[in-house]
Amino acid sequence: MNNIRIRLRLFTGKIPVLTVIICVIVLLFGKYRQMEYVRANETGVIEIENTEILPKQIFCRRNTNGSFPVCGVVLHDWIKDIRQNLAWAGMTERYIAHMGLHEKVCQMMFVNPENLVLSHDVTKLDKEFKSALKKYPVGGIMLKSKNIQTKKQLKKLLKKMQDNSDITLFLAVDEEGGTVSRVMQKLGNIDGGDIGSMYDYRNLGGDIAYENARQIGDNLSYYGFNLDFAPVADVWSNPGNTVIGKRAYSNIYSEAAELIPYAVRGFHAGGVLCTLKHFPGHGNTKEDSHYGNAYVYETKDDLENNEFQSFRAGIDAGADFVMVGHMIVTDISNIPSDLSKEIVTDILRTELGFSGVIITDSLQMESITDTYSAGDAAIYAVAAGNDMILEPENLEQAVEGIKQAVKDQIIAEARINESVRRILVMKHTAIEKE
Repeated sequence: MNNIRIRLRLFTGKIPVLTVIICVIVLLFGKYRQMEYVRANETGVIEIENTEILPKQIFCRRNTNGSFPVCGVVLHDWIKDIRQNLAWAGMTERYIAHMGLHEKVCQMMFVNPENLVLSHDVTKLDKEFKSALKKYPVGGIMLKSKNIQTKKQLKKLLKKMQDNSDITLFLAVDEEGGTVSRVMQKLGNIDGGDIGSMYDYRNLGGDIAYENARQIGDNLSYYGFNLDFAPVADVWSNPGNTVIGKRAYSNIYSEAAELIPYAVRGFHAGGVLCTLKHFPGHGNTKEDSHYGNAYVYETKDDLENNEFQSFRAGIDAGADFVMVGHMIVTDISNIPSDLSKEIVTDILRTELGFSGVIITDSLQMESITDTYSAGDAAIYAVAAGNDMILEPENLEQAVEGIKQAVKDQIIAEARINESVRRILVMKHTAIEKE
């Protein structure tokens, strides 16, 4: 089956129905390896012109003067039959209907290799790893520095992981630039040069934010990763904050909101999906959620006017994942954000309108493990509306806990299906499995 990456971006203003209809017609009948550019001119007449294919996305936006809508359609050069994508929704439903509950819950697990293999650090695929992956067909695997040795070893490891999974894996890493670098810090930059902390580039504009992200994405896709847990959309608004610091793109809300969309597009241009983190904003906390509870004392209105700016901008630019952090927002909930339905579903999914994959922060952090068992944390996370669980403290307990919650009707199986549907569609439309 061909994998097709298709995105619709709606920026400011309303797009006339006729323009959107013509975009769809172009999408269905446009020639491959070329872009059909659809424009409404001053008199409202629709014009179509052919241009060379450049970006890897479909987009709709206003003209620079804000008055006349523009809609463009771009097709990947490897698309052979666009109509296959139109049937994908039905195919997904049929596939989910044939999946067992265990397989569906496993697809919601985003693990590190040592979640699967407990006896040693994983640097190659051995019988133990293959057996564990068969027993727990997880949806994604995140590598850490200890899993990375050489360029050749990393490429082989990722390829073998993908080859041994019946369903395409999300293969991810924390690669932000600067101090949080698992791949480039160890193996170098295949494009040459170094990429520092994003904060140090804050005054250099969007083009630099784009290029930094493109180079990071280029490096990751070269080895076989298809997802980066970046960019950091938090704003370093509290100088005493140490967990975010220079990982942020700025200490000014509006400036971060300007730069994050460039980063999102840069990651996509580099060939990887990207993740906005750590919703609803970790840049104004005093505490570090790695080591205990971290609190956000701003009101919801304050968050909407400040922290949410960069997340909204990243969502509008087409971010694929949003990672929800463990911060406790005292004005909204008394539990960690990624376990809170009010934050995950009511705010992020509904109010901000995010339709991509929502993932927790690592459930191995002490802000979670100090209070919740692996099973309980996973149940709370799913009930809150997360699609994927990142690094459960104990994979077996997390999977079995969710399965039991479904059997006990604490969580509806339809809720599981909702996340699995979102995961499978993302994998189909955004990842080409070799």
